[in-house]
Amino acid sequence: MAKDKQMGRQSERGSSAEYKHLVDADEEEEDETIWTKEVERPCSLPANKSLAIACFMVVVLCFLVAGLAYLSGNSACTLADVVTSCGKVRGRHCGKVYSFKGIPYASPPTGNLRWMPPKKPTCWNDTLDATEFKSMCAQVRPLRKAGKVMGSEDCLYVNVWTTSVDHDAKLPVMVWIHGGYLHMLSGSEPGYSPNSDLAEHGSAVHVSFNYRLNAFGFMALHLLREGSSTNTSGNYGFMDQVAALNWVKNNIERFGGDPDKVTIYGQSSGGTSVWAMMVSPLANGLFHRAIDISGSAVFTASMDDAEKDNLVFLKQTGCSDAQCLRKLSVDKILQSISWQGYPDWAADDLCELPQKGKLIGPVAVVDGYVVPASPLEIWKNKMKGYSDVPFVIGTTLQETDFAPPYANLSQWSEEDYQWFVKAHLDTFGGSLTKDALALYPTSEYCAQPKRCIEKAFTTMVSDVRVTCPKNEVAEQAAAALSSPVYRYVVTYIPSAPTMPNDFFPYPSWFAFHVLDTLGFFGTLDWALGVTTENDRAFQRLVRKYFLYFAKEGKMPDNWPEYPNKTALLSTTLSVESDYRSNQCSLWHRNGMFQYAWVN
Repeated sequence: MAKDKQMGRQSERGSSAEYKHLVDADEEEEDETIWTKEVERPCSLPANKSLAIACFMVVVLCFLVAGLAYLSGNSACTLADVVTSCGKVRGRHCGKVYSFKGIPYASPPTGNLRWMPPKKPTCWNDTLDATEFKSMCAQVRPLRKAGKVMGSEDCLYVNVWTTSVDHDAKLPVMVWIHGGYLHMLSGSEPGYSPNSDLAEHGSAVHVSFNYRLNAFGFMALHLLREGSSTNTSGNYGFMDQVAALNWVKNNIERFGGDPDKVTIYGQSSGGTSVWAMMVSPLANGLFHRAIDISGSAVFTASMDDAEKDNLVFLKQTGCSDAQCLRKLSVDKILQSISWQGYPDWAADDLCELPQKGKLIGPVAVVDGYVVPASPLEIWKNKMKGYSDVPFVIGTTLQETDFAPPYANLSQWSEEDYQWFVKAHLDTFGGSLTKDALALYPTSEYCAQPKRCIEKAFTTMVSDVRVTCPKNEVAEQAAAALSSPVYRYVVTYIPSAPTMPNDFFPYPSWFAFHVLDTLGFFGTLDWALGVTTENDRAFQRLVRKYFLYFAKEGKMPDNWPEYPNKTALLSTTLSVESDYRSNQCSLWHRNGMFQYAWVN
């Protein structure tokens, strides 16, 4: 099998492809009740024909009413109005939950506003319909030149789920920042965003929003500085996030939320965004706790390097000035990205062992404005402006199992496993390969006996790319912040593999990337199809601790601060000292931090 090693590499995989396409926006609010109760006996054996006809008509009417209620979305739903700082919005009140969707927090960044900091929205006099999600931001799915262009530039909208619209409710607020490698997805992805169930059982106001992505949100070019009051370019998506947080500060009390108890949390590039907000002076004071779920550990790209690299994009547009760029169509801009040939925009090696000198290019940059310096440098030097708030950093044990680079990984032999490890780690020299194989034996226990090699490989890659680098980030945070810092690793093994689709290209069997997030949203059934009691116990555990943190600004006593302990999340919570210290020491000694994934 070793001679055909490269044949198993997946060829049509988006490196950040995490979740499925946007479907019916109101799916979460549909009443799934089906009228199956049988008609009462008195009508089935009538005393005369008139009574029979009457009973028949009653039955028909019942089914008709039920059918219309089902088609309308939810028979218990009514409309509800809230007056925001910019005008009245009308959402839905279904059961215990109010939902308001598609509220503008900034003007559409089109025309001359393309590649500019977000501007305040134009207010309205009439009542704004907030019953449906608005468009996702312009993107390509999957992340390939042949991918489908989806969404619109008119996309800067916020969504709110709450159980109260009383100004005095003072509920904690949780603001979700979606992932997608800063290239794709939205704040309304089914299965991967807040929902009515979370709001009903979550004792908090839940918020999500869209922000500019890919070339529209993170294109750094010197010519885009022209006319900019900030003398910078790129990181427009981060500026959108700051604008959304400002909207929350100014409006969330009207939705029952406490503007002084805001938690930001995000997964993958959403976690990277949380880190950016933590160190950005622009976001200081806009939130009071933060949860970084599987975000980047490396954030060092300079503006000069990014602007130089992006000349490849500029050449393919055929433009030589900003005016020309702002007149291009959405399709032309997205088609001008060299998806496969340009590492700053497509990182197929995120889930692979590194080779010496082969680094992953960034999307976000240190622009000196939104992000004044490298986040670790900001903390180390105690630079002014960063947010000193309670901070949780989380990862999963087999992050890279959601999309490993080899489609035939589950069929590898021991010989194949050793061959692949050597092919990559031998490039670093020394005893790295030998030491790594000793620390990641395939003989170690695994819940899926036929997939032990897969477990060993994806755990090794995940330690190099994610787990160990995030330990270093947590250590730096604990040293810099006076607020508590917590670290967790998800070790739970789901009851079934993920169902392959556009965003799960591989049937993951272990603690895959996004497992914790699906647990919090209560949507593991979306990924697995059917869930067991253990799956549901894991979901309850994640939700319990995240909500406690949002409410209290700390974890309970059984979850100590880092670096004293690391919490391990499964169906129950346990804690360990020096978790995976032997493995992380190996990678640290060999200078592998620079190979942490960039998302």
